[in-house]
Amino acid sequence: MSADVQNFEWALKNGDLDQVKALVEKDKRLVNLQLSTGRYPLCMAADYGQIDIIEFLVSQNADINVKDRHGISPLLSAIYEGHINCVKYLIEKGASKIGKAPDGTPYADCTDVKEIKQLLS
Repeated sequence: MSADVQNFEWALKNGDLDQVKALVEKDKRLVNLQLSTGRYPLCMAADYGQIDIIEFLVSQNADINVKDRHGISPLLSAIYEGHINCVKYLIEKGASKIGKAPDGTPYADCTDVKEIKQLLS
């Protein structure tokens, strides 16, 4: 794995938007690159609740409905972690609310957060 990809993963996890932007400017392929973990940048940003990075990646044509090697979409990542603002944004940008977790559980049943359940209804 290249140093740029390692730096990109670190920046996604830690919310370093400036670093994400700089690396994407250098290599646009990073936006939809499957990372070393088998996840995609948008999934990772959603998992960590990095709304600013999610907005940037979507503006750079990240695949909003991509599923990682585990079958988890960015929306499901945000649902699992209870990131209401990320769930709302992804739905507003066209993420499919109709989906199932890898174990077959419907998205709406993957959370106990009332606000997220409402967004998914």
